[in-house]
Amino acid sequence: MAASDYRERLYDVFATDDEGVERRIDRALAIGSDYLDLPVGFLTRIEGGVQEVVASIGDHPLIQVGERCPLDEAYCRRTVETDSTLAVQHAGSSSAVTEQAFETFGFQTYVGAPVTVDGETYGTVCFADEAERPVAFSEREVLFLELLAKLVGQSIERRNHERELRERNARLEREKQRFEGIAETSSDIIFRVDLSGEFTYVSAAVDRILGYDPETLVGEPFAAFVAEGSVEDALAAHGAVVDGDAVAAGELPFRAADGDTVTLEVNATPIEEDGDLIGVQGVGRDVTARKERERELRLKNRAINDADIGISIADYQQSGVPLIYVNDGFETVTGYPPEEAIGRNCRFLQGAASDAEQTDVLAERIAAGEPATVELVNYRRNDSPFWNRVRLHPIADDTGTVTHYVGFQ
Repeated sequence: MAASDYRERLYDVFATDDEGVERRIDRALAIGSDYLDLPVGFLTRIEGGVQEVVASIGDHPLIQVGERCPLDEAYCRRTVETDSTLAVQHAGSSSAVTEQAFETFGFQTYVGAPVTVDGETYGTVCFADEAERPVAFSEREVLFLELLAKLVGQSIERRNHERELRERNARLEREKQRFEGIAETSSDIIFRVDLSGEFTYVSAAVDRILGYDPETLVGEPFAAFVAEGSVEDALAAHGAVVDGDAVAAGELPFRAADGDTVTLEVNATPIEEDGDLIGVQGVGRDVTARKERERELRLKNRAINDADIGISIADYQQSGVPLIYVNDGFETVTGYPPEEAIGRNCRFLQGAASDAEQTDVLAERIAAGEPATVELVNYRRNDSPFWNRVRLHPIADDTGTVTHYVGFQ
């Protein structure tokens, strides 16, 4: 058979994916053994200074799959060191083969070439015989072996890449399942969008919060559900995350299925895969009720601050029951600004004309944690007296313990 026919047989072996890599390598070794007329063929894996046989043909007891030996005792040491093909026809008298290697394996004829995978030396592919070879290896035979080594390396490289791809996909699938498992039990909306801003995943909570079937949102641009007037801010936030910045506690109004507006507090971070940005993931928490409570609280605070009467709050749990808040009306009535009133007991308004009987009533009621209403003379900041109707109301916590007093002057 012509040398070109053997090369074509090699190409045919590695051109098909019908067989596993191990089977293709075994067939390639058989072709090489036939072409080179050498009975032993093997592929080694070299790592950490140790040679391991990973594929072999022939009956040599030390050249079987799983056999290991130190690289220093192996024929292919020179092949690995020089990263080139080594061909020996009289190993017993060759300086390229150590005496220990020859005594251990007994090969007079040896030819080996390095196998490279992903740019790194993987091992060697070798053929050998215990008998001497009468003629030197030809250039054509050396080139054949180098072709075989190259095809073996490419096959292993492709297998490794496919394995890594499968493992990565399996890892991503496990992560996806874990993410979605957590998301589906969350009371908040968990979402993912791609770089273009389209939903790739939305958790079941979106049905309860916004009234949308999560599956119908996949593939839709998230901005289409943002309330009118806030779309530009939403797209800017998406762009910021795509640029690598996280969004924390950003508030966006969304249009619910029933037409209502629901405010979501959004936290979002970039999604990376193998160092490449592939999208954005985040959490949307319904803060509509909180925003309404904050609005009501601002309204109440404004009403309290703008009231004409003096309103104060004292901390009942602190020694001396000091004031911790006074409104603008308190300064209007008493002349004392907040910075001069807060931290003091309200008794500082009392003076010489204050009715001791009424002040005792206040002290007794406060000590008992009860409400009180009295009228007595107090003194403004400029020492001018005024009649003050004082109403005190205790404020208790969830356990019924009085924690503060609110006062009206």
